[in-house]
Amino acid sequence: MELIKNTLNIDFVGKIKFFAILSSLAVLAGIVLLLVIGPNYGVDFKGGTEIQIKIDGIDIGGVRSALSEFNGVEIMQFEGHDNEFTIKLPSIALADATTVEQYIAEVQKAFPDTPLIKKHFNVEVGDRIELWFEKPVDQDRLTEMAKNLAVPVTGQTEYNQVGERHIYKVFLKSFTSTVIAAVEKKSGSQADVQRVELVGPKVGKKLRTDTFMAVFYTLIALLIYVALRFNFQSAPGAIVALFHDTMITLGILVLFRVTFDLTIVAALLTMIGYSLNDTVVIYDRIRENLKNPHKGSTLAEKINISLNEVLSRTIITSGMTLLVVLALLLLGGDIIWGFAFTMCIGIVVGTYSSIYIASPVTIFIEKHMKKEQAT
Repeated sequence: MELIKNTLNIDFVGKIKFFAILSSLAVLAGIVLLLVIGPNYGVDFKGGTEIQIKIDGIDIGGVRSALSEFNGVEIMQFEGHDNEFTIKLPSIALADATTVEQYIAEVQKAFPDTPLIKKHFNVEVGDRIELWFEKPVDQDRLTEMAKNLAVPVTGQTEYNQVGERHIYKVFLKSFTSTVIAAVEKKSGSQADVQRVELVGPKVGKKLRTDTFMAVFYTLIALLIYVALRFNFQSAPGAIVALFHDTMITLGILVLFRVTFDLTIVAALLTMIGYSLNDTVVIYDRIRENLKNPHKGSTLAEKINISLNEVLSRTIITSGMTLLVVLALLLLGGDIIWGFAFTMCIGIVVGTYSSIYIASPVTIFIEKHMKKEQAT
């Protein structure tokens, strides 16, 4: 039983102009959304704290209420696990740089006869404030001043003398322990910490750069692969199709404010590989038909015949894959939702581009090359 008969003669090539305009508008919209609104970066790319805990006696509303004093908090509940939550916060330090600078200024005013040689606070870590003096100062007063200015100190201050330098380390409360303590207080039970991830802003920025370069190098490698396997006329079509898929998918992710993290990057790279696989299958059939004089007389005719011949395979393969990904989207829960959503878009857009973008671009390049040769 054939789902789609091989005797079909759909004029895919004849609709190139319409779909070229449609795709160009969709890609342009994706680029505009990326530039104007921008991705909704997750902890991986903008820095922050991600905590996964198991705790009884509280629901997601209770967790949200317990953490209401923290700005930008995101809470997700595991599907089928009412007592398991993922908490994302946009910072890894409980103390901010402005408050610490204010505290250091007050310390300098409090000890005018004792010069402050050096000060150190790393907002990427946020675990302590280091103060270096020429002479000893009142250690308890340092802690008291910090509490008065709402600096989240633990109450522990360490003193060391190195030569003529007197070093005081004022330790700060851990962001993670403070968040967990707030949830435990609300629920009345103890939390079981499953996972803690801390990413500083500088590390997040580097990850964004590395991700962009990874996708860029992937496209270059695929361009070389297609050029060597088929010919240099085919390679641009494959890359244009992959760029088309990526821009449209990113635009939709921005539009729906999907959290952009390493899981989404994995989905995008998977989508690129899936789309390329579809394109390679079509290119293989075109290559076979180019050698067959009975399968059309022009490149456009041979491409049209090839697309009709692989249409059944393309729809069945993409349809089955889409059903699996839809199951993940609907039943997989919040943790895998972003990956499944991205893959759903990628499968639909990738199948479309394999038919209406990759092969037609090859026709355009051939016509352009013929014009160049004629002149």
